[in-house]
Amino acid sequence: MSSFNNSTASNPTERRSSSYQSLSFYLTPQVQALLPTIQLTEVINLEASQVVPVFDLPEAVMGICNHRGEVLWIVDLACLLGFDTLSTQNCRQFYNVLVIHHMQSHIGVAVRQVGQLVICAGSRIQPLPAAMVLDMPPKLAFCLKGLYATPDQRVESKALLVLDGEKILHLLKAD
Repeated sequence: MSSFNNSTASNPTERRSSSYQSLSFYLTPQVQALLPTIQLTEVINLEASQVVPVFDLPEAVMGICNHRGEVLWIVDLACLLGFDTLSTQNCRQFYNVLVIHHMQSHIGVAVRQVGQLVICAGSRIQPLPAAMVLDMPPKLAFCLKGLYATPDQRVESKALLVLDGEKILHLLKAD
């Protein structure tokens, strides 16, 4: 379990020219994404048995768990955004969960694998090509800020998806 110091940037979504810290993670074996650490509380590792299923909810909602004496909803982020579920990706024993916060809302999003911290230069976040937007699931397009290529990558080759935690929470409240 690790916590983040969220004092690195005041609002990364509005300060495109500045740099801010993000956490990289994998949605699928091939798709890597980023979330600004200012939108995250911590990363927790859960055994599958710690997540209690709740029935009659969308497929992306994995269930709930007890986290620090409170109920934390756990959502399969890949499934929510239109990719294969973690269970079909053979991620069934343990879950890597990013705890996203906005105001008084907290949600745990399970991801395939947590990567590393990345210092993102706001100027390197590129808008999505129109053809790419048309080919992606609408929920992914809604939560996507753009594509980020590290200095040694080209945007077209292996860019990381830059997601917005607030939009993920909004998407969940709308469902």
